Amino acid sequence: SSLSLSACGGAAYIVPTVRPSGLSFPASLLDGQGEIFLQTPSMERALFLHRGEDGPVALLLSCTHRRCQPEPVGTRLICPCHGSEFSKLGEVLQGPAEEPLTRYDVSRDGDDFVVHVEGGAR
Repeated sequence: SSLSLSACGGAAYIVPTVRPSGLSFPASLLDGQGEIFLQTPSMERALFLHRGEDGPVALLLSCTHRRCQPEPVGTRLICPCHGSEFSKLGEVLQGPAEEPLTRYDVSRDGDDFVVHVEGGAR
């Protein structure tokens, strides 16, 4: 089962269940919060999940410029190191980053969402 840890300033950090199909967590956590972070102890950077217009969006929080961790600020993800800005779909809005954030497919499995981190990047 998933473990929920609170975070200052908003979205909770969730420790997902690791499955062969990906990282699993109760859909109710995203439904209730709208935005969450997923991170296992072995992950260097967290995933940011939010409710997009077409369903859940999962992004790796690793800036494509120098690998710092962007943070959600309003409608954007802003990297504190050099000021790169990304949309919550991972698109570059302002450099110096030139590549979008890594995005993973998310599916529904009963009462859970599963983030397909192995081979799921797009």
